[in-house]
Amino acid sequence: MSKFYFDATQPLRWGPHPPVGIPRVESALIRQVLRRKDPNIAFYLVEGSGKARMLTSVELRYLEALVERRIPFIEGVGDAPFPQRVMTVYQVIRASGGSAGRELDRVAAGYLANRAGRSGLPFELAKLGIRIGKLVFAAGAKKGGASEDPLSDPQAQCFLSNIGLHSIAGHRSAEVRAKVTAILHDTIPLDMPDLVHKGHAKSFARDFKWMQAWCSQLVCVSEYSARTTRAGLEGERRPTVTVNPLGSFLREGLAGRKPEPVESLIGTNFVVYCSTIEIRKNHITLLRAWERLMPQLGDRMPKLVLCGRWGWMVEEVEQYLADHPELADKVTFLSGISDPQLAWLYQNARFGVFPSLAEGWGLGAAECLDFGLPVLISDAPALAEATQGLMPVIPARDLEGWIAAIERAATDDEWLATLRSAIAARYHPTSEADFAAGLLALMEQLPASDGAGAAFVPAPVVPLGGEVAADPAAI
Repeated sequence: MSKFYFDATQPLRWGPHPPVGIPRVESALIRQVLRRKDPNIAFYLVEGSGKARMLTSVELRYLEALVERRIPFIEGVGDAPFPQRVMTVYQVIRASGGSAGRELDRVAAGYLANRAGRSGLPFELAKLGIRIGKLVFAAGAKKGGASEDPLSDPQAQCFLSNIGLHSIAGHRSAEVRAKVTAILHDTIPLDMPDLVHKGHAKSFARDFKWMQAWCSQLVCVSEYSARTTRAGLEGERRPTVTVNPLGSFLREGLAGRKPEPVESLIGTNFVVYCSTIEIRKNHITLLRAWERLMPQLGDRMPKLVLCGRWGWMVEEVEQYLADHPELADKVTFLSGISDPQLAWLYQNARFGVFPSLAEGWGLGAAECLDFGLPVLISDAPALAEATQGLMPVIPARDLEGWIAAIERAATDDEWLATLRSAIAARYHPTSEADFAAGLLALMEQLPASDGAGAAFVPAPVVPLGGEVAADPAAI
């Protein structure tokens, strides 16, 4: 019987704060695989150098506690007293054995400094203290760890995480002999490089080349992403391309935790868009629509709640906000909120919007339906898959179409009730367990051997401000 190895690098590096996008998907996957207690499944991680190794006992205990939320999570800014915030961060670093990645450093520093913005002297000092603490705890955490590299075992079946693959493609020189399965969420950086940072486009091209050379199977999260993946493969050696439809996993991951109100929105009429703020997500169309509709609808115009952190290529959005200060009355930005608060937003919004220019799935759109919330979506093909053909579709660049749809959703209660009824009657969410079972089944179906990968020479890593050129939250 084959031995299955799962790369847990993504949740370990992300750490104990609410995962979004790809980290949410991979945390849910690892949680479900761990729950199987299967003796034929083991867990490993990929170092920043591209070297793979098995988890230590400390790391494995931390991983299980992390994905099951049995340790404190750092959520939002720190409204607790400072000593309590320090104790929470200390408990998190101790539990992790110093293995959590830099994303936790930034989140925890913002929590200690009590600010959402990732800048300023208090933030930088807090981040430095956190990294020192991680080094202290990491000194003992790796003791007793196995040096076995499952990627070098030709009998091994390995799932490789998004961030692990990125590290290997940029740094690993040793041959990969295992049968590797990776999840490919989209090929947007190849197909539409103008919608992503140029550094991300270059690093993704390198990663995609590595996937073709060394992966046995690429599991796509939608039929659309599978079509674009097959179109992008070149040469004689091509991995198997399969589809395992994604869920959203937010509601299931709350595990009985009650929604938490966002105090500033209690009793208000609002619309929600949960997404990183970047050019691909097309926030500019929503701002233009709100600017046009506010004088027409007056008090009937709902507040637009843009929930997500700021990303790249946002100059147009920033300029539009500066040129139209009146939007501040009806547009609000939320960053760093907790999962229970996000659940409350979905439960209490009038409707959702998702005008993205391109998607491999569209996690936020699926999350809306998981909570029974109607959502207006763009014509990005994957969004229709994520919402199972149940929601209104408006061309992403059709401003007049968006204005008309938003006006109708803001004023037509009967239409919204019809959309809610369609969700209740016909929407079938994919559970975490089903997604994990589907991935394992696809791995089991791989043939016994497909030979070693072609020779591959890593391209230089293209940094973004000193960080890895990846977009872990972009699905």
